Amino acid sequence: MKDYRRSYCGLCHPRCGLLLEIKKDRIVSVQGDPEHPVTRGVICERGRLMAEHVHHSMRLNHPLKRKKDKGSGQWQRLSWEQALDEVAERLDRLREQHGPETLAFTHGTKRTYHWDERRFFNLFGSPNVCGANNICMCPSNAVEYATYGGFSWGDVMQTGCIVLWGHAPSKSSPTGFYPKIVKARKRGARLMVVDPRRTREAEMADMWLAIRPGTDVALMLGWIRHIIENGLFDLDFVQRWTTGFEDLKAAAAGYTPEKVAEITGLTPEQVTQSARLYATTRPATITWGYGIDKQGVNATQAARARCCLRAITGNLDVPGGEPLGGADPIGRIIGEEEMELNHMLSSTQRARQLGADKYPFFGFPGWEKNLEANRRLPREYMHPPNADRTSVAHAREVFQAMLTDRPYPVKAAISVASNPVLSLPNSFRTRDALKSLELYVVGEFFMTPSAALADYVFPICSTVETTELWLTDNFCVACPRGIGPLFERRNTYDFWRGLGIRLGQEGHWPWEKVEGAWDYMLSPLGLDFAELQEKNGIFGTREYKRFSQYGFGTPSGKVELRSSILEDLGASPVPVYRESPWTGGNEDKGQSFPLTLITGSRFMPMYHSEQRQIMEAREKRPPPLVTLHPETAASLGLHPDQEVLVETPHGSIKMRLAVSDMIDPAMADADHGWWFPERDEAEPELFGAFESNANILCPDAPEYCSPEIGSWPHSGLPCRVRGKG
Repeated sequence: MKDYRRSYCGLCHPRCGLLLEIKKDRIVSVQGDPEHPVTRGVICERGRLMAEHVHHSMRLNHPLKRKKDKGSGQWQRLSWEQALDEVAERLDRLREQHGPETLAFTHGTKRTYHWDERRFFNLFGSPNVCGANNICMCPSNAVEYATYGGFSWGDVMQTGCIVLWGHAPSKSSPTGFYPKIVKARKRGARLMVVDPRRTREAEMADMWLAIRPGTDVALMLGWIRHIIENGLFDLDFVQRWTTGFEDLKAAAAGYTPEKVAEITGLTPEQVTQSARLYATTRPATITWGYGIDKQGVNATQAARARCCLRAITGNLDVPGGEPLGGADPIGRIIGEEEMELNHMLSSTQRARQLGADKYPFFGFPGWEKNLEANRRLPREYMHPPNADRTSVAHAREVFQAMLTDRPYPVKAAISVASNPVLSLPNSFRTRDALKSLELYVVGEFFMTPSAALADYVFPICSTVETTELWLTDNFCVACPRGIGPLFERRNTYDFWRGLGIRLGQEGHWPWEKVEGAWDYMLSPLGLDFAELQEKNGIFGTREYKRFSQYGFGTPSGKVELRSSILEDLGASPVPVYRESPWTGGNEDKGQSFPLTLITGSRFMPMYHSEQRQIMEAREKRPPPLVTLHPETAASLGLHPDQEVLVETPHGSIKMRLAVSDMIDPAMADADHGWWFPERDEAEPELFGAFESNANILCPDAPEYCSPEIGSWPHSGLPCRVRGKG
C-alpha cells in the first residue's frame, strides 16, 4: 500500500497543498492535494520539483564552519550545539565591543518564517534588518498604511474591472491568481493591462497599455486629472471620507492627455480611454504588481497614486474592489507583527537604524507613525503594520557601514534564505562587504555564492520538513509536516531560539517547538494547530465598508490623498512624477545606451536566484537570457542563442540572446538571479556569481533611488546589447 502524506509547498509565497508519496523516508512523487481547502489539488511546475529540492545531492545537511580564508571553499563539520555555542559566543563579544547594532541581517522572500528572525533581533537590540524589501511589495504596504490604514489585495472574483499594473500572474502566480483572472474574464469582467511587454494577460485584455518603463506615475496622474475633470469620481466618498482632494487635483492638473502621452509613449486617446474604463466600470481593482515597486525614483509615488485612484473612485472596501482588514474570525488570530516583539527594541536602538536618517518613512519613524494611526482601529479589524516589511535598514547603508565603519562598525551579519550577492544591487560591493565581516552566518538550503563567503553555515529544512500557518486576511490553514526533517536540518525557529537562549533571551522563547507558537497564535479562537488541521482550515466572513463605523487607520481617520505622515517626514504629501536620472539632456548616453532595460521578469520554474541546481528546471531554462525584438536583434547583427554582452553605465554581464515580438523594439528584458552551482565554489569563481547577474547592471546610489524609501531601479535602465568578442 502506498504511503501518501499531506504537506505543503513553500518554493514561492503561497503554501499550496501537496500529497507526497513516501518510500523509505524518501519522497518519490509529488502531486497536488485535492482536499486542500484553498488550492484543491492544483500545483505549478515549481511545486512538482519539491522531491528534487528535498533530496538533492547538493543540499546542505550539516552545520559547517570555515576552515581557511573566506571564499576558499574549505569547511569542517560541526554539531548544531557546538556551532550555536560558537556563534553566540562571538556575537556576545562583538555586542560588548561595538553595541548590538553591529549585527545586521539580510532576508529573502518567505521561504522560511520571518517573525522569528525579527523577534531575535529586537531582543538582541539591533535595528539593522535589511534585504530586498525596498523593491518588492513592502513599499506598497507601507504607503497603503499611510494613505488609508491597511494593505489590500484586490477582490478579482467579484470585480467588474481588473487592472493588472506591472503584474503578470501567468508567470508569477500561475495556479493561484491567474486562474481567478481567467474566471473573472469568463464572468464578464473587463481587463486592462499596463505593461511594457505583450504578456499573456495583455493578449487577452480589453485594453493593453505598453507604457515606457518607469513612467507609471505620469499615467496615474493623467487618470486622476481626467477622472476629476470629467466628474467620474465618487463625490460622496470623497467628501465624507478623504482629505486633501484639492491638493491632489492640483498635483494632477498639468498632466493633460498630451503631456502624459509624451512622457509614457502612449497616445492621448489611450490615456483618456483607459481612465474612463477604470472609473466607469465599478467595482474595479488595481492589483499589486512587482513592476511598480522596482522602478527606482518613482516607486513610492506610483504606489501612492494607485492608492489615490482606488479612493477617489469609491473602490475601497467594497465587494469587487479593494477589501481592507481581516475577515471575522481570522482577524482575531495573533499575527506575525505581534510575534515580532517590536516593543522590545528601545527608542535608543531604533534611532541607530542605518538609513533611517535618509529614508525615515521606510524606517522606524514611518512605521511608528503608521502604528500610532493604526491604534484607532480594532485590532481584529486591522492588524498593525508588519515591521519586518515596512521598517528596515537600507541595504546600501548597511553594506557601506560594513566596509567603512561609518557611522559605526557593522562587524557581523546573518543571512537566512537570502543570497545578497544575487538579490541586492552593486554585487561586487556586497561581496567585499561580506568578506570584511568578523562574523558572517548563513542559514540555507544549498551552498550559494553568499553562503560561500560565510564563517558558519546552518542547514535549513524545506517547508515539507516542518509545519506552518498559512495565514491571510481571509483564511488560516494548518500546513503539516510531510517528512523529516532529514539529516541535521532544522527550521529557522529552532535556529533563532537556540541562538536567543544562548544570548539571554530565554524568557521570550517559551515554546520548545514551533508548533507551540502556532498554538499561541490560534489561542484567541480556542483552537490549537492540531485542531485547525482537523478542521482543514477556517475561512472568515467578510464585512465591507467598516470605515463607516471605525474610520480609517490614518492620523485624520480618513483616506489621506495628501499624506500627513509623508509630509511630516519630509516627503511629498501628494503624488509627484520624477523623470529618470538618465533622461533629459544626455544625448551621448542615449547614443551609447540606446535601449531601455527591464530586469526581474518572472519565468518558470525558477524563482529569484533559486532552483539553479535542479536539473528539470535547468532543462527548461538552460542559460540566462536577454530578450530583444526580432527587428532590434537583426539591426544589431545578432541572432538567437548567440552569446551577447548586456551593458548599462554601471556594469556588463554575459547572457544568451532570445528574440520575441512581445518586447518593444526599443527595449531589452534580462533574466535576473543567475549563478551556476555546478561551477567552482571558491573565489574567484564563486559559482559564476558575477558572469550573468543582472543586479550588476542596477545602481543604488541615492540619485537613482526613490527619495522616500530608497527603492533602487530594476527597470528603465539605459542599456546596449552587443555580440561578445
